[in-house]
Amino acid sequence: MTFLEVKNIVKEFRGKPALKNISFEVSKGELFSIAGPPTAGKTTLLKIIAGLLPPDSGKIYLNGRNITETPPSERNIGMLFEIPQVYPNLTGFENIAFPLRVKKLPKSEIRKEVLRIAELLGITHLLDRYPSTYSGGEYQRVGLARVLVRNPEVLLLDEPFRNLDAKIQEFMRTWLKKLQKEIGITVIHATHDPLEAMAVGDRVGIMLKGELKQVGRPDEVYLNPMDIEVAEYVTIPAINLFDGTLRVKGGIAEIDVEGAFSLRKRCETRSDEGEKEVMIGIRPHDVSLDINPRRDWIKTTLIMIQPYGSEVLFLLKLNDKYIRAVAEKTMMLTEGAEIYININTENILLFDRETKKRIII
Repeated sequence: MTFLEVKNIVKEFRGKPALKNISFEVSKGELFSIAGPPTAGKTTLLKIIAGLLPPDSGKIYLNGRNITETPPSERNIGMLFEIPQVYPNLTGFENIAFPLRVKKLPKSEIRKEVLRIAELLGITHLLDRYPSTYSGGEYQRVGLARVLVRNPEVLLLDEPFRNLDAKIQEFMRTWLKKLQKEIGITVIHATHDPLEAMAVGDRVGIMLKGELKQVGRPDEVYLNPMDIEVAEYVTIPAINLFDGTLRVKGGIAEIDVEGAFSLRKRCETRSDEGEKEVMIGIRPHDVSLDINPRRDWIKTTLIMIQPYGSEVLFLLKLNDKYIRAVAEKTMMLTEGAEIYININTENILLFDRETKKRIII
């Protein structure tokens, strides 16, 4: 059942479009992640949902009620910014209690609510301390507690982990997902990192240049990007893209990759026979490597080795073309070596050369 509906939202700044007809729905208790690079329009969209910015056109509905022109204070929507609003001269307790004191609630009720939220977020040890003593993750949790203590119906998170180091980011993502399920609150989470969005969100929306390009489950968006822009954005390390020609005959697709090599795969759908100019997307993780010659494997030269977390990113040269591949660090290779590669044709992505839209064969 739809709980929050964003319908045809348009926003411009000085004549330049920031949001282009944005529409999506969020169910009650869902964690919906919006991923997009800086300037994609994520913060603008969250501010419009929160009531901090008016849309030029479009509507926002919360639980069936049109709240487009409702003041922020009456929407019962909480928002946590990239840098949380935490006052440095107040203790953790006073920071969390601040929104309740503004409401002039009784002291006993304020104390009860602050302790409840602090226990829920695991920050009772911060209640008597000042923000200058907090770690990055603790700072974010106190800021979140300030928002949650108001019991909002919807929580908006704008790049909440961007300024944290990698290990704390990983911990906070897991912690947020667990917390959200425990309290059942509806969350819209915005991030520039597609991997974070897919790790956290029940569903993911990909926003590029003010346009919501695709919405779906994380696995759907990753495995079936609707066009080249989405495929490039969600693929890390960067996807290999080549021009090529697709020929379909007798249920078999022959794909010529810029004359450098060719691929064959069985068509999964009833594809029209014939020839078509395409772009081929090959993800680095779909390229297998071997130092020994193998039948039907492609001979390349290793140009560059780049450590990549627990893996290694290899840049390989094939005639005048380059292709990136990923392998485990246990694979000991040296630059200049002859390497044989095999491409998982089941996972290759094909796009129309002109429209850039995905082709399913």
